[in-house]
Amino acid sequence: ALGVGFAAPEEAAADCDAVVHASATEAGLARSLELLAPEGTVVELSWYGDRRVSLPLGEHFHSRRLTVRASQVGAVSPATRGRRGHGERMELALRLLADTRFDALITGESPFADLPEVLPRLAGGRLPALCHRIAYPGAED
Repeated sequence: ALGVGFAAPEEAAADCDAVVHASATEAGLARSLELLAPEGTVVELSWYGDRRVSLPLGEHFHSRRLTVRASQVGAVSPATRGRRGHGERMELALRLLADTRFDALITGESPFADLPEVLPRLAGGRLPALCHRIAYPGAED
C-alpha cells in the first residue's frame, strides 16, 4: 500500500549503504550491522528507555568502518536547522502526510475526550495499534 518493499530480517538484502532500524531489539540492531556494506550506516530509530543493549563491535565493525547513528525526532539537527524555518517544515510535513497512501498506517481512531481511557490501553498493549489517530473537536478531515 505504501509502495515500499519489505523483507524478513533473514531475507533482507545485504551490502546496504544505509539501514534504518526500528525494532527496538538487540538482535535487530545486530542484524542491521550485518547488512551494511563497508562504511555503511545504521540509522537507529528505536527507543530503548533505560535498557542496556549489547552490540557486536568486534567482528567487522571496525574493519568495515561501520557507523551507528541516532535519530532524534524532538528537534531538528543543528546542521540542517537553517535550511527551513519552523513554518516551512510544518508545511512540508502536512503536505507529505496528505498522501492517501499513509492511510494504510492508521489502525484506529478515538475522540480527544476519550484520551484518559485510550492512552493506558495503547501504552499497555491492550489496544493494539500501529498508528492510532486522535480526533480533535472541530477539526476538519
